[in-house]
Amino acid sequence: MRVPSLLAVLLAPPGPVAAPVSTLAGSLYTLTPPTKVRHARQGVVTPPPCVALDPPPSEEETHAKFVNFADAFMVKRNLTNAFEYISSLYINHNPYAEDGPDAALDVLGKMWNSTKITPLRTAFKGDQGWLNYEASGVGEIIDRYRWEAGCIAEHDWVYVLNAYK
Repeated sequence: MRVPSLLAVLLAPPGPVAAPVSTLAGSLYTLTPPTKVRHARQGVVTPPPCVALDPPPSEEETHAKFVNFADAFMVKRNLTNAFEYISSLYINHNPYAEDGPDAALDVLGKMWNSTKITPLRTAFKGDQGWLNYEASGVGEIIDRYRWEAGCIAEHDWVYVLNAYK
């Protein structure tokens, strides 16, 4: 009778034996699988935030930074390079993203590879820059960026035109 009991224990499903156990670092239950956002962003390296310059750059120097940002964002479509110009205190008025560069990367990273961007025009005056582009699946977008001390401090999703044609 002991052999069948031993066989039953050995052949039983390993549920209780294979259950997660606590470790010094904490319970294995605290480990979470990658989210869809994290998976979508795996190809995007988060750069360190832009460091404010003191003294702040001139309007011409800030304009040059804006041109580099626009090229990285709309033409080369390199979010890592584009986000080198984003301040850690970035204020985002886009209704689909919270403040901060990480939240913006989370939103953009999910759709970046599948969205076609067609640059239309740019403008810069004072401490403000505008990007106007067509985004597939969305329509025509005009983004406004406010620059402060050489970094993008604020973003406003000004218009989305033709979104519901």
